[in-house]
Amino acid sequence: MRTQGIALVATLALMALITLLVFGTFFRTQIELWVTRNDTTSVQAFYAAEAGLQKYKAVLFQQYVWREQQINTGGGAGCYSSLVTGVDLHRNGTLLTFTDNRIVLAQNENVLDANGNPVGQYTVTLIRDAQDGELFTLVSRGTSSGAKATVQATFRLSNSGYLEQAIFAGTGQANRWLNGGATIRGGIYIVGNPSNPDQYVIESNGNFTLYNRYDLTTYPGIANLVESSYQRVSDLCASVRVQYGKISVGGSTQIGEPNNKVKGVFVGRGTQDITGQNVNVCQNNKGVCTEAMGPFDLSNPPPFPTLDAKLDSDTCSSYSTWRACLQDKAALRIERIGNTLNLLQPTQVTLQPSCLSSMLSGTLTLDQGNIDCTFTRLDGTRGGFRYSYSSGQGVLEVYGDITLEGLNVVFERPIAYRALSGDEKKATFAVLAKDGQGGNLDINGNLLPDASHGKFPNHVLGIVAEKDVYQRGQYVMAPVYAGGTFRVVKDNVLFGTVISNQFCTTSAGNQTNCNAGQKAEVVYIRIPQQNRPVLMPSLKGGVPTFKVLSYERR
Repeated sequence: MRTQGIALVATLALMALITLLVFGTFFRTQIELWVTRNDTTSVQAFYAAEAGLQKYKAVLFQQYVWREQQINTGGGAGCYSSLVTGVDLHRNGTLLTFTDNRIVLAQNENVLDANGNPVGQYTVTLIRDAQDGELFTLVSRGTSSGAKATVQATFRLSNSGYLEQAIFAGTGQANRWLNGGATIRGGIYIVGNPSNPDQYVIESNGNFTLYNRYDLTTYPGIANLVESSYQRVSDLCASVRVQYGKISVGGSTQIGEPNNKVKGVFVGRGTQDITGQNVNVCQNNKGVCTEAMGPFDLSNPPPFPTLDAKLDSDTCSSYSTWRACLQDKAALRIERIGNTLNLLQPTQVTLQPSCLSSMLSGTLTLDQGNIDCTFTRLDGTRGGFRYSYSSGQGVLEVYGDITLEGLNVVFERPIAYRALSGDEKKATFAVLAKDGQGGNLDINGNLLPDASHGKFPNHVLGIVAEKDVYQRGQYVMAPVYAGGTFRVVKDNVLFGTVISNQFCTTSAGNQTNCNAGQKAEVVYIRIPQQNRPVLMPSLKGGVPTFKVLSYERR
């Protein structure tokens, strides 16, 4: 009897142990299943968030490219992109606008598996930087069966068109004279020479500086000629891009500042093409104060514009060459061949005797005499240009775009310009070569907008010279194109943009050589697209870039 009781107790104990083992295995299996399920849903939530991020990164870049091509208005003095006003996702004119610098682009959109079954959702929000109009953050929050995940990317949208830089230079190597005391306020873009990528295109020494800001009140008499919102800009979104070539940073050179960095320095093959070392700032980054550094980063870079190449701008894209566009679109076109002057456009009008007689020598000089090259159109409006001089000051009135061929032009005296094309306060003054003659323009005095007619950059005269532009005047305020060399004498300043094959500083007003150590400045003042003279170099939509600056997973 006692033996049977012991056996019963042992059996019950064994059964209890087996039961515990069975239940333990069951619960362990269940826990593993729960953990696996949680891992799966967490992974699904992450991939849902990632799907939203990647989809709307692509959507936003495509939207940006489209907006840059479609919208020819807008912009401010500093960092700007066409998305700062909102997003037109369906391209139907319905704009999603920012509220507290945020737009919800997608709300609980489903992510489907291969069979079309929903496995998660995402909500995507676009955040606009309050200070920098090119800087955006995309936040995507994914969910799956209760699990949550967040990913975000911060990126910069920018445009590398011709008129988005302080200096846009071609293959000419005189850019190496960007040194000494030269100061550039704004970005620099250099194409360089593809056959010689080891050549230095910038050799910056001495006190060369490139700043991301300007204050026009420090230049006597200049601020009053410029719209108030453009008089001081603390962030120009400046960058340095060199497609082919190297740059050298030495001496007391300063590219950017520790508290106001340039947005990027992208040179040739990368940091190996950035040599030298300055002695003052940002020593851990080759003396360059920049948010990003690396190789040249544009897959479809803009070429340097030339007269005999096609210019894919809104105005000139239907013409075989930019020259043909300048000739056909001109309100007034005069050609000099040998000693003969021809009025090619408009036909059947008679100009004042002072007009053609002023050009007989092959050089049109705006000095102390008056010159009237205007005419009256059929609609009663004026075309052409007129120059008058009184009490040490010249006034140049330009009605529509002007193309002069086979002539050199000299602005000998300080000039206030008044530009008008229809009801828009803008025009282009172009000087082209013909049979090897002409194509140069000298600016020997100030060339500034007449503020009583309109302030810059809402009032703009564009300058085009097929060969060289020589700035001897202290102040010039205009976008300037020189197919050859743009020379600026020490202590002089250009406000606007320089597009030239070579940029050159000189020590005196009659030198043709470039000289190191000359204190001259280019101050980039951004011209809103609707105010840009239509015959100046431009590209439809420019060259949009989308650069991811950071990525986070939470």
